[in-house]
Amino acid sequence: MIAVLLRVLESASGSSLGRGKKTLSEQASNSDVARVSGTNLVISRVLPASSERVWEYWVNPELLKKWLCGCETGLAQGESFVTDFDHTRISDSAPPEDIECGNESIQIRGEIVEFDPANKLVNDWPHDKGPDTVITVKLIAMDSGTLLKLTHARLTSEEFRKGASAGWHAHLDLLLDLRSQQPAPDFWLHYAGLKAEYYKS
Repeated sequence: MIAVLLRVLESASGSSLGRGKKTLSEQASNSDVARVSGTNLVISRVLPASSERVWEYWVNPELLKKWLCGCETGLAQGESFVTDFDHTRISDSAPPEDIECGNESIQIRGEIVEFDPANKLVNDWPHDKGPDTVITVKLIAMDSGTLLKLTHARLTSEEFRKGASAGWHAHLDLLLDLRSQQPAPDFWLHYAGLKAEYYKS
């Protein structure tokens, strides 16, 4: 099941890149394109909200499910979390044919490695076909809002890294639209277009 979800993150995009945005090569100087170094990918967004408010979108289950997944989570280092990825919450479309899980719910149980409210969250995400992956979210206050920097580490194959890049890109676009009070794209359509772009790059 965990491998299936990670393949979802590997594949998640849309019918056009960023609802009419520039191609990945044209966005090369912008923070919203995932960049890969070794087995890690890094992607950032500047969100129009305080770091305290952005933090809520990572730890409050009611907010988290609006752009990423349902979740039951602890609120301290060493406690566990259980994610519930049900993409029917964020997409009315059928998933791409190469997504094995379809729209069925997928759960991942992991551990909170670091929990520093409004600053840093580190979660261990198990992977049944390799080492556990690690997701680090850093929040940095800015005059224009909050810089969110996400690192997904220990992605052991190029396919995994490209798919996860598309998946995080699509999910973070949803988060940005929510905070900007903009209409959110259909997740699967957005994911499919992003995946095609990342696999060309």
